[in-house]
Amino acid sequence: MLKIFNKFFKKEPSLLPGTELDTHLVQDKDGWIYPKNANELLNTNLRRKYLGLLWQQVSMDRKMFNVLYQKPIENYAEIVQLLPASEAHHHSHIGGMLDHGLEVITFSAKLRQSYVLPPNAAPEDQSKQRDAWTAATIYIALVHDIGKVITDVEIILKDGTRWFAWNGIPSQPYKFKYIKGRDYDFHPVIGSFLANQLIPKSAFDWIAQFPEVLSSLMYAMAGHYDKAGLLSEIIQKADQHSVTVALGGDVNKLVQRPVNSLAKQLVMALRYLLEHKIKLNTPKGPADGWFTEDGLWLMSKTTADSIRAYLLGQGISVPKDNGKLFDEMQSLGIVEATTEGTAIWHCRIQADSGWTPPSSFTLLRIKPEVAWENISIRPQYFAGKVKIEDNSHVNENLSKPEQDVVVPKNTPTLEVKNMRAEAKPIHKIEENTSLVGMENDLTEQLLSMFDVNINAETEQNNTYIEPVIDNIEPSKICIEAVNDIENVKKQPKYNSTAITVKEDSHSGKKFVDWLKKGIAQNKFAISKNTAKLHIVEGALFLVSPAIFEQFLQENGLSYDKDSITNLQYKFQDLGLHTPKNVMIKGKPDSINFWRCAVTGPRKTSYLTGYLIKDTSLFFGDKVLLNNLCLTLQKEE
Repeated sequence: MLKIFNKFFKKEPSLLPGTELDTHLVQDKDGWIYPKNANELLNTNLRRKYLGLLWQQVSMDRKMFNVLYQKPIENYAEIVQLLPASEAHHHSHIGGMLDHGLEVITFSAKLRQSYVLPPNAAPEDQSKQRDAWTAATIYIALVHDIGKVITDVEIILKDGTRWFAWNGIPSQPYKFKYIKGRDYDFHPVIGSFLANQLIPKSAFDWIAQFPEVLSSLMYAMAGHYDKAGLLSEIIQKADQHSVTVALGGDVNKLVQRPVNSLAKQLVMALRYLLEHKIKLNTPKGPADGWFTEDGLWLMSKTTADSIRAYLLGQGISVPKDNGKLFDEMQSLGIVEATTEGTAIWHCRIQADSGWTPPSSFTLLRIKPEVAWENISIRPQYFAGKVKIEDNSHVNENLSKPEQDVVVPKNTPTLEVKNMRAEAKPIHKIEENTSLVGMENDLTEQLLSMFDVNINAETEQNNTYIEPVIDNIEPSKICIEAVNDIENVKKQPKYNSTAITVKEDSHSGKKFVDWLKKGIAQNKFAISKNTAKLHIVEGALFLVSPAIFEQFLQENGLSYDKDSITNLQYKFQDLGLHTPKNVMIKGKPDSINFWRCAVTGPRKTSYLTGYLIKDTSLFFGDKVLLNNLCLTLQKEE
C-alpha cells in the first residue's frame, strides 16, 4: 500500500546527522533556556533509541520513514523545545514534553501491532489499510499533548516579548510560566491545529483515501476520543503507560530531573487532588475541606485515602495504615501538629449559611504555602468558622466513627490503576522498578517492552489482543520465570468504591475478574522477587493474604483481617483452586493452602497461598516458565 503514497511526496527531507552535539548547555546562570534545533534536541542517547525503536516497528524503507515520521518528529521537537509536559505531575522536568511525546509515540506503535484495523473488515481491506492505520496511530501520539505548549504555558523571550510555540524555534533565550485558570479541555483543539505544521500534506492526502482512517484521526486529534474508535484506546493506553513509568520509576531520567523524595511525592499528590478532586468551602453541605485564615483544613480519612490511591495508581508505595501515613506527613512538615503533638485536629464546622454538622470532624491542618504553589490560585476563605475543640469536648461529640459522619455520597474517589502496593510502611519511596532488582536504568525499563515480537495470528472477530510490555530485570534472587501473556480477552472495568464495604464487593468473581484483567494488562509482577503471583510446577500460585489485600486496597475497600478472610472464602467457593491432600489425625483430609519454599542466596523462606492448576483461565494456551527458586511443599 505504501506504493500509493509514493506519488504524493516529491522530495526527501534531510536525515538526522549522526554527529554528537553538546547538549549539556541548557540554561544560562539566570535561568534563560537556550533555543535548540531538532538535531540538538534529539541527539541524546535515550531519544535516539526511541527513534530507532520506532523505525523497527514500521515496515518501510528509510526514505519513506523520513518523510512520514522522522521529519514530523523533528518539527515536533522544535515546537516543544525543552518545555516540561506538566507543571507538577508527570515529566515535569526540563525537556519533559519531548521525552513524553517520544515515549507515547513508541508505545503506540508497539500497541498498534496487536490491533486488527479496521475491525470487522475483510482481510484484504485490512491489509490494504494497515500502514495508514499505523500512521494515524503515530500521528495521534505526536499531537496528543502538543497543544499544552500554547494553552498551558506562557513563553517569554529575553527581551520581554511573548513567543508562541507555533512560530517554531524561539529567536532568543526564553523562560516560561504556567497559566493559571487554564482550560484543561482546550489543548487537543490547539493540537489539531498544530498538526498541520507537523505532518506533511502528502501524508494527509494519502490517509484521506481511507475515510474511516481519516475520520478517526481527526476526531482523536481534536480530543473527541468517543468518536475515534480503537485509535483512542491505543493512545490512552500508551499515554497511561508513559505517565505511570515516569511517576513510579526509581530512575533519574535526565540530569535536570530532581530525585523524587517522599515529601515531594506527597505534596505533588495533594496539589493534584486540590486542583482536580477535593471540594472546598461548600457553603450549604458537606465538603472535603475548608480554607480559613488559620490554614487549610482537610478531612483526615478522605484525604489520606485519596493520596494513597493516587500514588498507588502511579506505582508508588505508601504506608497502608492511615496513622502511619499521618506520622509521615507530620514528620515531613506537610501537616501541622496539634498541641498534643498529633496530626489529627478535632473541629466543628459552622457555615455562615447556617449549615452546622452535629458532630466533630477529624481534620488535617496544612499550611497554604504547602497546599498551593502560588498565592494566585488559592481559593477565597471559607464563609464560616472552623472551631478547634479541646479533648473534653471530643468524647461528647464523636459519638460515631468518622466514616459514618464525614463521608458524603459525593466524596470524590479515585480509580486506581496499575497498583503495586507494598504491605509494609516506608520511610522513602519504593518505586515500582525496585520490586524487580537493583537495575535503575530508565532506558532499559522503558524499552524492554520491545524485546518481544508480537506475531500472533488473529481471527476476524478478535479486534484486540493485549500485547506483552515486558520489563525483565535481574532479581535479588534467582527468579527466572517471565510472564508471557497474549490473547487474553479484555475484562470490564470496576469502579472503586468509597470506604463502606458491601458484601457483594467481596465476591470471589470480582476478585478473579480483577486478577485476569491485571494479568492481561501486565500490571502484576509474576515470578519476581516481591511478586504476589508465581508459576510453580505449571500452576499459578497466589500468595495469601497479600494478593487479596491488594485487591481490597486497590478498590478502596476495608482490608482488615476479617475482610481478607471473607474474600478468601468467596474465592474458595468458586472451586478454581486445587486443595492439598493431607493426613489429619491419621485420616485423609484436605486443606486449601499450599506452602512454597523460596530458595535465596543465604536462607530459605516460605510463601503460603492458593494453587490453581488450570491456568488457561488467566493465560490461555501460553507455555509458562516455572519459578525455579520456588519449590512446592507436597509433604510436611
